[in-house]
Order: sequence, then C-alpha cells, then structure tokens
Amino acid sequence: MEATLRIGDILVEHGAMERAHLEQFARHFHGRIGHALRMHGLVDGRKLSRAVAQQHGLKPIDLNQNPPPDYFFSPRDLEHYIGYQFIPYARDIRSLTLATIEPSDALRAFAENHYACAISFVIITPRELSEYLGTRAATTATRTARLSLRRRYRHLVADRIMVGHQLRGLALLIFALAALVYFAPHAGWHALLITCNCFYTVNLLIKLEFYRQGSLAQREQESAERRMQKEVAALDDATLPIYSILVPMYRERAAVMKRLIGNLNALDYPKEKLDIKLICEADDAPTIDALKALRPPETMEIIAVPPSTPRTKPKACNVALQHVRGDYTVIFDAEDAPAPDQLKRAIVMFRKSSPKLACLQASLNYYNREENTLTEMFSIEYSALFRLLLPALQRMGLPIPLGGTSNHLRTAALRDVGGWDAFNVTEDADLGVRLAYLGYTTQTLPSITLEESPITYRAWMKQRTRWIKGYIQTWLVFTRDTKELKRRLGTTGYYGFQFFIGAPALTFLLAPVFWAVFILSMLGAFHTALSPWMQVLCAFSFVGGTLTHWLFARKVIEIEGRTRLGRAFWLYPFYWLLHSI
Repeated sequence: MEATLRIGDILVEHGAMERAHLEQFARHFHGRIGHALRMHGLVDGRKLSRAVAQQHGLKPIDLNQNPPPDYFFSPRDLEHYIGYQFIPYARDIRSLTLATIEPSDALRAFAENHYACAISFVIITPRELSEYLGTRAATTATRTARLSLRRRYRHLVADRIMVGHQLRGLALLIFALAALVYFAPHAGWHALLITCNCFYTVNLLIKLEFYRQGSLAQREQESAERRMQKEVAALDDATLPIYSILVPMYRERAAVMKRLIGNLNALDYPKEKLDIKLICEADDAPTIDALKALRPPETMEIIAVPPSTPRTKPKACNVALQHVRGDYTVIFDAEDAPAPDQLKRAIVMFRKSSPKLACLQASLNYYNREENTLTEMFSIEYSALFRLLLPALQRMGLPIPLGGTSNHLRTAALRDVGGWDAFNVTEDADLGVRLAYLGYTTQTLPSITLEESPITYRAWMKQRTRWIKGYIQTWLVFTRDTKELKRRLGTTGYYGFQFFIGAPALTFLLAPVFWAVFILSMLGAFHTALSPWMQVLCAFSFVGGTLTHWLFARKVIEIEGRTRLGRAFWLYPFYWLLHSI
C-alpha cells in the first residue's frame, strides 16, 4: 500500500521527535524507519500509531477502551494474526475491518482471500495487539503447549514414566538379581562386580576417546576463531532475519530482571529485528508487576502463561513459541549474560550449514564460579561438558543433549519436531535427542553465556536431582522402542545415546555401592572375600575413573587459563559423589 507522506515527516510534524535526530538516524538505517525508531526507543508506540494512521488516511483506535466482540477471535487463525499482525475488528454486510499495526498489500491480499470480502483497516499499537492476542489466545495456547507434541509423536512424551514392557523388564531384572545374590551369594557378588567393572572399564575407555575427540575439536575451533570474527564483522544488518528470544522466568528478583534487560539490550543485533518474549506465569504477580515497573523496551513483550498443569518451563516456552515471529529462536534464562555477538555468530553458522542443522548450542559457564569450592567444581564440570564433551559428540556424529539455555534453533525445525516436551523436567536434553531422532543435527556454537551458579549444597542438590531425573525420563522415553531408536540414530548414535543419557544415572547410582564393596573387601570386612584378580580389576576401575576426572579438569583449566582452582581441582573426582547422593 503506497503512502504519500513519509512517516518521519509526520513524526516531526507531531512533535514526536526533532528533525535533526530523524536525519541522523536515517543516515545509518535503511528499511521500515517507523518500526526501527520505535524499537530503538526513539518514538513512543502510541505516537507512531497515530502517525501511521495519518500516513495511510486511516483511523487510530485504542484497543483497550474499544475492543472487538469476543466472537470475532478465531483460535484457529492465531498463526495468521501473529504472522500478519492483525485481528478482525468490525464487520458490516459488505466488508470486514481489520485492526493492524500497519496496513500492507500482503495483508490485504491474504485477508481478501481468507475472508472472501472487502477489507478495510484501523490502526492499533503493537503492544495493544500483543496484549490482546496473549489474553484472547491464552486457553488455546496453553492447551496446544501441553498437547502439541503428544498429538504428533505420542510415543515421545514423558507424561508416562514407563510403558508395560519396560515395567515388566524392570521387575524381571530385580527378581533375577535378588535370586542370584540369595541363592549363590559368592558367585552372585562376583558376577555383579564383573558386570560393574566391565561397565566402568567401557565407560573409562569411552571417556578417554571423548577427551581425545574434544581436544581435537577445541584446537579446530581455536584455529577457526579468526575466520568467525571476520564473517561476523562482514554481516550486513539489512539482510539479517528476525531473531526471537525466549526468557522464561518465575519468582525473579527485580535486580535480576533489571540486569537481564541490560544484557539483552547489549546484544549486537539490530533492535528492529529482535522479537523478545519475557515469559511469566500469569499468577506470579510480583514478577509481572516488577517487570512492568522496569518499563522494558519495545523489543520486549511480556507473555503471561495461564495456570495449568504441568507448571513447567517447557510448557511456558511452548506457549510463547506460538507468538514467535523470528526465523530463529534462542532461549535464555533470566540470569544469563550472553556474549554480545552470539546471535550474529549463530547466523553465520546457520547460513553456512545444511537446512537439517536445527540447533546450535553455545557454551555455558558461571560468572560467580570463584564464590566457593562448590561453584569452582561445578564450573569445571560445565567447562568439561561444553568445551570438550559436546564438541566430541559433534565430531563423532552422536546425539547432543542440549544445555538448559543458549540453544539457538531454526524456528521451523523446532515447530516441526513438536516444540518442547511439557512433561520432561530436562526438556533441553530431550529436545536434543528428539532432533537427532527426527533427522536433524546439532552443533556447538563458539560463544559463551555466563549464568549464576548455585552457591549452596542444598540449591545444587535440588538442581542436580532434577537433571538426573530428567535424564532418566529421557532415556525411558526413547527406549520404549529400541529397534526404532537404533534405526533412526544408527548404531553409533544409538550406543552414544545409551552412554551419554542412560549411563550417567546408572553410574551415579552404582558408584558408592561399587566403591564400598571394593574398599570393605580390601579391609577384610566384607562377608564374601574377593579374589586377588577381582581386587585388581576393581582397583583399576577405581583409580582409572579418578585419574580421568583429573585429566578432564586439568584440560579445561588449561583451555580457560585459570590459575585459582587448586583445591577444586584436587577435590573434583570426589565432587561426583554428590551426584550419587
């Protein structure tokens, strides 16, 4: 739709901004200047809407004071409302009036075809449209957030703990182990220890291969860093796509949210191409009120998720996903501080890769890692995971379980795989495996996001318990049909999944029992003596596992150039006992 007046001239005429400021901004920008001025905080949304209305000879309305009839809203058309930025507003015998933030030929063509009638427009502000859609679509969006994955991939949802054949298999295993130990205690204990030792030995060898592959990947990344910097610098802001950012939050402190807004504002990405969703629970009034009091910029939209079960982060993200407008979507936590150029680095990698590359995982670590010994050890673990283990998985072509934040995703791929599992407490790991299961790939992104580490044992234990539970959930979900899992992931991917998703929980569970039996036997305090060769085998697994932890810790300390982790380094192998607890 051609406009005879320029939006900038109208804004100056209305006194919304000075001519000198407009001309200075226009010299460095090419595109929808009105939208850009609003997103950069240079023009108020209400003033811009009045200017758009005058530009097109249309009427501005206040949607809060004069909303359309409730029956005009169609939940089935939510995708169209968001994509074209409009809602049906009024109707007479011959025509339909749409309320939109800006009319266009594309919107008119779509609406005339969709509604099969003449179309006219009135103008509303973007915030009014966002709040209206969030309120009217709440029930439908929540139902979709809970059930969309179940409708498409019923067998991949964690709303059931175990299916029938898994329950029968677990019962049979427990019965067999109990019978073995009861009827043949000496042979039974030896058989169990041989099995455990074989498991730990294979575990040890795989970890050493991961160390080798991760070290090679680290060197490759270091050599490619200069090229990455040049490619980021060469990006043309005018060609960058809309990038959506999801930030789920619950009972957050005002100071955390203020810092979050500052961190998001610091991102080196055109503000007019950011689509930021601050996701809150609708009944978390303190967080919503504190957030509104901070007056977040126009780039940020508050999404209120109606109360419903399960009250989980993935369900909240699925609600927001229905409002996402970007070609790419990243999820951050409220306390995250991503590197300013992280989004541009993701664009560089996505553009160079196959459309089957669905996700990029940035590295995570903690800005308070030196607060105490626990945070130092937790930081070493995170460094080992994101700097060595995940790059090793990528080199070996294995499924990559995602971290809880800084997952950069192609929005179309995310929707294609059903979004996040609302019933899985580690929706990140589950999504990483599901992407591989459905034919997509994941790579690591050479960028870092800093977040806040738990500083007390109690907080750490609560978080880690949830993670282990989620890994068990994910393993149970994908092993409901092991033949299909192996067919989709391939033999190497299948066993990589078993090692990286299934084995950790088993390792944490068995480690204290295994170590106790070994030590008590060496002291002669165990009722069934172990043979010398069995003691040597146990000692090999025990010592080898300890040295492997030190090997990884030494490597990541070297990579990151740390010098103040002496105590944490020596205690690191025993930090893993906390996981067993």
